[in-house]
Amino acid sequence: MAYAQLALALASSASLAAASLLLPENRYDSAVLALAIFTMSMLCFLIAFSGKLDALRTRLGRSQAKEQQLQALLDHSPAALILLNKHFRPIYTNQKFHSLSGISDDSVPDTADIERLLSLISEETRQRIRSTIEQGRSWEGELHIQLADREEYVAAVASATKDEQGNIEHYIFSCEDISENKAIANRLFVREHYSVLTGLPNRQLALKNLQRTIEQQGEDASGFAILHLDLDRIRFINDSLGHHVVDRLFRETAERLRRCINDEQLLAHLGADEFLIILGEGSCSDEASIFAETVLSKVCERYLIDTNEINVSASIGISQYPDHGRDAETLLRRAEAAMFAAKGKGGNQFSFYQAGMSSQAEYRLETESQLRRAIERDEFKLHFQPVIELGSNRLVAAEVLLRWHNNELRNPGPDQFISVAEECGMIGMIGEWVMINACQQAMRWRRAGLPEINIAVNISARQFEESEIVDTVRRALQQSGLPARQLELEITEGLLINDTPNLRQCFQELKTLGVRLSLDDFGTGYASLSYLKRYPFDILKIDRSFVHDIDQSQDSVTLVNAIIAMAHSFGMSVIAEGVENLQQRRLLKDHHCDMVQGFLYTPALNAEAFSDWAKRYADVHEAQHI
Repeated sequence: MAYAQLALALASSASLAAASLLLPENRYDSAVLALAIFTMSMLCFLIAFSGKLDALRTRLGRSQAKEQQLQALLDHSPAALILLNKHFRPIYTNQKFHSLSGISDDSVPDTADIERLLSLISEETRQRIRSTIEQGRSWEGELHIQLADREEYVAAVASATKDEQGNIEHYIFSCEDISENKAIANRLFVREHYSVLTGLPNRQLALKNLQRTIEQQGEDASGFAILHLDLDRIRFINDSLGHHVVDRLFRETAERLRRCINDEQLLAHLGADEFLIILGEGSCSDEASIFAETVLSKVCERYLIDTNEINVSASIGISQYPDHGRDAETLLRRAEAAMFAAKGKGGNQFSFYQAGMSSQAEYRLETESQLRRAIERDEFKLHFQPVIELGSNRLVAAEVLLRWHNNELRNPGPDQFISVAEECGMIGMIGEWVMINACQQAMRWRRAGLPEINIAVNISARQFEESEIVDTVRRALQQSGLPARQLELEITEGLLINDTPNLRQCFQELKTLGVRLSLDDFGTGYASLSYLKRYPFDILKIDRSFVHDIDQSQDSVTLVNAIIAMAHSFGMSVIAEGVENLQQRRLLKDHHCDMVQGFLYTPALNAEAFSDWAKRYADVHEAQHI
């Protein structure tokens, strides 16, 4: 603006000078003419100079604005930036650098501060960075810096700028704080690889460490042993005292095992009541045996949890590298097989792996794996065996039998997979599936015109122990619409040895629902007269082992007759299982047995075949009474 005012003043002067030339007396005055020409020249120069200055001032303003924007960008960058000259003297640092390094941001730090920071990085890393940069490449990596009050993890990039001759002019470092990301990653690693309950490595990390131990074995290595430990009868403690006590029991067991191992050995919590111990290199079978005996004695010591005194034992399986396997999965699987062998002998002992042990354990594990997908694959099917009333020869009931169609396991029978389902906690889900589908099938038969028959479903003792049975029955009746009086629940004698108030309450609630209760396989378990008096059974089923030779043995006839008389004295109906010929049927009828079932009539049939059989049987029965 000042230049414009000066130009205006000169323009005014020049105009006056030019005007004076028009005066008659000055028209030919050479001095006045020279002054006018000079003034006009100066005017033109100043006008041009003023325009140039305005352009420069505009460009300067734009440069200052860009500089401010660049400075704001650098100061708010998430990365800490520092520019050093070729002598490693700092030239520029942004605010993030000062907050990350802890150096005051009053000014650019001096060389001593930079050297102090670099000293926190190992000499090997510094040499690697320098070598990479001198080769004309950028270095990228993570740095762990231990500061006075904290430790930092940074992701760093280092590079250099060079002049036209290729000499280094500046070093540029960019660092980003990844400490929080590292902390999150560490927490995730701990969560994924350690047991939350005991703090010990879990199965996944144990397998990795076991495989690493195997890989560290040289050609002349003497091998090592691993121990797979499983606490005995934990399920009963859980049922009686609850998960809280069992969790504390696991933590105490883990602490006892920690005190048994040294720095060369590794302890892991594989899950639930299973632990793994990897002994050090060179551990022979004798050492493994001594160690296993020590562990068993420690585990057997009395546990004091709250007001409970608990005594438990353990079963230990031992496998050795390389004799029993050359990879982690095989070693662990065979140690587990040996553990099952020890448990099968009664527990509280250890067993070394032997050839053939793994086949049974592997079959059990495969059965459990296949069971978990059986329902969604629609592999379970229901079969039905008719129950005939002897007095009228009418079809009065059908016992439900579960069949599993699985080609990989060659269609295992209930005696093979029911126990596995109970141990792995799947029996409740399978039992509910059977209950609901059996009730729905009974209603389909009813709508199809078949005579009204009862449907008898076998109940696992585990379903009672987990207090699921009442809700399961209630849901099955509601979803199917089957009258409660047509549902019979068959219960084995083994359940009755756990005579608890909770069990009696379940029985009472089932009777309140209106279902019928049947004592299955009577005479093969632990039932006594007191159980028959205490529980409200409607039906007693004589096991087939007492029926198969009643046509040949008077002792069997006497025993069956006594069972029938006893059941009738308690107001119970009697069903005899396993009837295969007419003579057996006649003897049972003569001794007032109420109902029978067995191959004399038909083996168990699927739903469609049973419907056809029931219609034919009804037709024959009706024809006999015409």
